[in-house]
Amino acid sequence: MQKKRLGKTDLMVSIIGFGGIKLPQVSPDDADEILNLAIDKGINFVDTAKGYGDSEEKIGRALSGRRGEVYIATKTMSNTRDEAWADLEDSLRKLQTDYIDLYQFHNLRMEPQYEQCMGADGFMAAMEQAREQGLVRHIGFSSHRYHETMKQAILSGRFETAMLAYNILNDEMVDDEVLPLAAEHDIGVIIMKPLAGGALAQPPADIGEQTGFVITAADGLRFVLANEYVTLAIPGMQRREEVIENVRTAETFDALTEQRKQELVQAAEALGQDFCRMCWYCMPCEQGIKVPVILRHLGYAKRFPGLLEWARGRYGMVEVKADECDECGQCEEKCPYELSVREMLAEAHEMLTT
Repeated sequence: MQKKRLGKTDLMVSIIGFGGIKLPQVSPDDADEILNLAIDKGINFVDTAKGYGDSEEKIGRALSGRRGEVYIATKTMSNTRDEAWADLEDSLRKLQTDYIDLYQFHNLRMEPQYEQCMGADGFMAAMEQAREQGLVRHIGFSSHRYHETMKQAILSGRFETAMLAYNILNDEMVDDEVLPLAAEHDIGVIIMKPLAGGALAQPPADIGEQTGFVITAADGLRFVLANEYVTLAIPGMQRREEVIENVRTAETFDALTEQRKQELVQAAEALGQDFCRMCWYCMPCEQGIKVPVILRHLGYAKRFPGLLEWARGRYGMVEVKADECDECGQCEEKCPYELSVREMLAEAHEMLTT
């Protein structure tokens, strides 16, 4: 598989990495299988986060005998020196490793948070100490939509990578504002949400017939990887078929024609912006509602003709229904895309209840 240099880290990474956000949805044995398959197929970059359920534990178990074949990246939202250090130690234990190749501040947002992150008692101070001790090799950040904060982080000279959301919908506008700046400062660019949390791909294979939606996972990945400033994309994976298809796209990668690119952009625009990207930042819900799962079923019912009954059947299997929402609003406070989650849950229950 093609590899590219990850900015000033000098790590040579596969242009497709393994996104670990979906691993909590699979068994440990299945996680072992798909992670080892990914490495066998040439993927050498695996990304996770402390907030991704038991993803770190599953990665640690699966890769315990193959540590030297893969770069491991993880993240924390803790923003004080002591809390960030404690999270690092916890991640090292769960990942069954003595060092982490890339440790990232997770979801860098507004100015006060950034100032705390970079202060004497913040995340950066802890990680620079950890790097001196060999516990962390490189330091990065992830961010959604907060362009000015992204620019500050890049210009600080203290981060080596930036993980950004970028896809055909391009609702981040990072291609015009942030990516060229990252390249200028030799910041490695990792793209999360290359398929907008799955919204830009065909429905799962078990749905049956194709429904006429024209964007495939390969289209979405080719769109992202064609950007000269992008180092790699990390789609979330939970099935063998996803690993095989994503690797095939990377191995046979060729740029989209301008005509095909415009066709995809026009098709994607029909989705609008009010849909769940499956980032899971809204979780956990105190009522036990699996918000992203329900909103995914809502999305299928609204986007794909003929899938309403299928989505209703899947919603029927959800243990805690959307009408259990007590309107606390915590999910909306945590959503980086500022979705009206409570209204969407109510819509889902009304549309999907049979």
